[in-house]
Amino acid sequence: MSARTVFMVAAIALAGSACSHSVHVTHTSDFHFEGPPERYKVIEATAEQFTFLGMVGQTEYVDQAFADLQAKCPGGHVTGIQTRYSTSHGFFSWTNKVVMRGYCGR
Repeated sequence: MSARTVFMVAAIALAGSACSHSVHVTHTSDFHFEGPPERYKVIEATAEQFTFLGMVGQTEYVDQAFADLQAKCPGGHVTGIQTRYSTSHGFFSWTNKVVMRGYCGR
């Protein structure tokens, strides 16, 4: 193998495995505690959307995360929802991720 071929293979391998991460938005809703905060437990839900070359299959991942968060608090109410929206970039693809964390009170 020539030096040029080795360099090209190494460059392609490096470009194919390179990635970056970025946090776009963080948001916190209002806190409405009814009673002492010790009666509340922390709950969390996560959902992702994979995108390849701009083509997306899952478009309701944020709604899914919110529904999962509410499902973790049956018969109670969720308050103080903290939402973080981030993206992890790959080679011709990226993954959007939303993490929701809140307090479940009964």
